[in-house]
Amino acid sequence: MFIKRFSLLGLLFVLALFSGSAYAQFEGQITMDVFSEEDGKIEVSQINLYATPNRIMLKGEDDFAVMDQMSTDGLLIRNDMKDFVIMTGKDQALQVTKVEIEGLVEMLSSWSGGASEPDNTPKPDYSFSDRTQTILGYEAAEMIVTDSENPGKHLSIWLAPDININWGMLAESWNNMPESIDSEINGVAQEVVFKGKNFPLLIEAVEGGERTTIMKVNNVNPSSVAKAMVEIPAGVTLMSFKDYVFKMMMER
Repeated sequence: MFIKRFSLLGLLFVLALFSGSAYAQFEGQITMDVFSEEDGKIEVSQINLYATPNRIMLKGEDDFAVMDQMSTDGLLIRNDMKDFVIMTGKDQALQVTKVEIEGLVEMLSSWSGGASEPDNTPKPDYSFSDRTQTILGYEAAEMIVTDSENPGKHLSIWLAPDININWGMLAESWNNMPESIDSEINGVAQEVVFKGKNFPLLIEAVEGGERTTIMKVNNVNPSSVAKAMVEIPAGVTLMSFKDYVFKMMMER
């Protein structure tokens, strides 16, 4: 089944997988609905993406789990500062750099003996159909994502080339990533995404001729509203990654 609960970071990487840099950089707000299934019921969560040339804020209406014992309602990507800011409370946020994340993964890998289990997950195949449709005034083409283990199912991803987000660090190669993550971030992203130069406006799961919506964008608002949303709110104290790790160790 394709429908599953998305974390904030999970959605972020889905979006990163299908964006590029051929058009003028988008600045403004994009609102999207994410659909998940919980106990047989479909739940809808709304996420707002605020983008400027150097920063991105992903802010959800509900808190999202980003790691053990941590949830957030907002993730700020500061490409100009080369860091990520995770809003962990009304007056506190965790600041972590890409270098620190890579270093942590390397350290965890060394503790486990320096080798990870090979990723035997079948790689999905991508192809474009001849179908197009206009979504929110943007011309979108259909990309089909298939899985060899589920030939009767596929993802239908509707891509628009006119919305260009500067993903900055997410568009760069990441070091020390486990094979399962590296193949998506450094592999698919470089091969399909950044050459595709598109943004997903609609993602559907297709099975037996029936289409189930997983994610859809319901508003694209090019404006300067994002400038205020990509700043750390007044009164919020930044906690370093080292301080966070030390705090977690002391609480155990």
